[in-house]
Amino acid sequence: MAGNVENIHPLTMGQLSLWQDAVRRPASQRWESNMNPIWAVPPGMGTDEVRWALAALAERHESLRTRYVRDGGSSDVRQVVAASAPAAYQGTVEQEQWSAMAAEQLRLPFDLTEQAPWRAWAVQKNGLTCQVQLVIHHLAADGAALTVLQQDFQSLIESRQAMRPAPTPRGLAARQREPVYVARLAAAAEYREQTIAAAPQEAGIVRQGLLRACAHTGISFNLARQTAQKLEVTLPNLLLAAYSRALAGAAGADPPLLCLLSANRLEPSVRNLVSSMTQWVPVRGAGDPGRPFAAVAADVNINAIRALQHGIVDPAAVAPLDLDRGCFFTFVPPPPGTGAAAGGALGHSRIEWLPPRGRSGPSFYLIASVFPEVSLTLRVMRSGYEREDLERLLSSMTAILRQGAAR
Repeated sequence: MAGNVENIHPLTMGQLSLWQDAVRRPASQRWESNMNPIWAVPPGMGTDEVRWALAALAERHESLRTRYVRDGGSSDVRQVVAASAPAAYQGTVEQEQWSAMAAEQLRLPFDLTEQAPWRAWAVQKNGLTCQVQLVIHHLAADGAALTVLQQDFQSLIESRQAMRPAPTPRGLAARQREPVYVARLAAAAEYREQTIAAAPQEAGIVRQGLLRACAHTGISFNLARQTAQKLEVTLPNLLLAAYSRALAGAAGADPPLLCLLSANRLEPSVRNLVSSMTQWVPVRGAGDPGRPFAAVAADVNINAIRALQHGIVDPAAVAPLDLDRGCFFTFVPPPPGTGAAAGGALGHSRIEWLPPRGRSGPSFYLIASVFPEVSLTLRVMRSGYEREDLERLLSSMTAILRQGAAR
């Protein structure tokens, strides 16, 4: 990837946050920033159409043709935007061949100083192109950006018409250095410092082991959505409140520090930006956990909304979050276009133990997805936790949510 001095720009706060996270990881864990989205190819389309659409996608979104370089001898890093799209297309493979090579490709880290941050293959079955398999670095796209990319790919391959350039990370980076935005970043740094200082202290945490389990709650997306509406909270904050309540019950006191992953896409100008925007943000506690769950949920809802207003922070101006302190939370939204329907009855709930996967990131981490049902995946890498501790916490969360849905 070639660049010139005119194409060298500072990073956005989200890019800088992910960059710092990536370089702190041991070399053996750097592949864990890779994601593997799969895109369907419409019937009748072949590899020529796939190659064109992928190239057009990179022309539209700068993040797909960006590498990252140190600024001289300093620790600062800059993004270098290539004028033309580098070759991300790796060729055509049969479905069985991809199955054999998928794990190896996912675990192959990117050299972001030299390489494009994505790779793509056209996959065929019975001689027909059926899907595109991608490996893409989190620095190039977060979860919301992957949805934008998939939608744009479908539009490109179906229309065969190029799309105009999308909003750019360098444009956002420039805005984030304007005086009004700098004041906003200062307020976010102050909020983070005060919230962490006010949280209960935790001592003796040692990162070790890896336990991973998923609670299938039996609560459909629409039933969960209706429960949140009854409590007048957002769906993500309903699940965060159940997490907070269950943690408080396990601790027998105030819950530990909570941190949630902020998408940072509240402003219309960045909703279709392909980049990494996410950052961790601490959330103030909900007060006495012994109150009715509706009251706890209301407090968590308010506190989480306030926290998200401070979700964008300058990583150079604050100390890195201690990923071994507190409990972390990510919400996975339903697919775009998922409509409302009748709530339905509660299904059966169960806990499924999962194989260990991923050792980077927070050592106490809940991922809550809601489609087609609410599923709570908990990963713990801390001393003192056994399987029964995870089962107890997941069962408590499930019971809280099912009781709310049954009312």
